[in-house]
Amino acid sequence: MEFFEQYHITAIGIIFLITIFSMTFLTYKDKKWVRKNYKKQDIIALGFGITCYGLSSDQGAPKKHKGFLLIHRHGLLFKSRFSNTLFDIPGNAIQKAYPATSHKGAKLYQSAVKIDFLTPENSTDTIAFKLAYPAQWIKIIGKSFLSDSLQQA
Repeated sequence: MEFFEQYHITAIGIIFLITIFSMTFLTYKDKKWVRKNYKKQDIIALGFGITCYGLSSDQGAPKKHKGFLLIHRHGLLFKSRFSNTLFDIPGNAIQKAYPATSHKGAKLYQSAVKIDFLTPENSTDTIAFKLAYPAQWIKIIGKSFLSDSLQQA
């Protein structure tokens, strides 16, 4: 116990550095996966530290998946960092992107982006993401996948 009393600043610094290195390594791993699977010219936007709350068609309360969000020429992809969760939504299936504070009836207590899209069975489903600058993401999705008449609605 005496060690921590004398070197508490050093211990805090080491914990801080380990956290920074861990975050950097995980982001590097995600970037490497994107580079391996997508050409640079196909990538429109890429965001890390994104929380996905899942599909509205999933049973139960919203689940939290941490990972990255990739908007590419052919659609939108979310890949979870610690599980095998992968949501790949084709661009032509996206119907609407809008801000929201709730998903599946649960209040999120932060601003989120919800995206309505058509499933392969032609039913409408919704996915929600918490990310920085939601208005910019909505604008990017609108310009990339929605026609002008749908964006204004």
